Amino acid sequence: MERSRVQSTFGPEGLVAGNLKESVRTYERALIIDALKVNGNDKRKVAKLLGISLSSLYRKLRELSIEGFEDTEKREAEREGAEVHTAAT
Repeated sequence: MERSRVQSTFGPEGLVAGNLKESVRTYERALIIDALKVNGNDKRKVAKLLGISLSSLYRKLRELSIEGFEDTEKREAEREGAEVHTAAT
């Protein structure tokens, strides 16, 4: 699998300001937002690119207050349920 490079955008202060925890949060948030933009908001693709599960990505979206994912989360959960039901029949 080829991983595309994602160039994150930070403010002029970069990651220098603040404590480690806040710096990590800022970096994770920027990385996830950039990955979503580059991959057309395809969360499955982004989770795979970042090496985390889809549920972990959704947890991070909530924890990092990344907006605009709620409707997609519900649709994907419904689609997964339909896929499981179709596979069982």
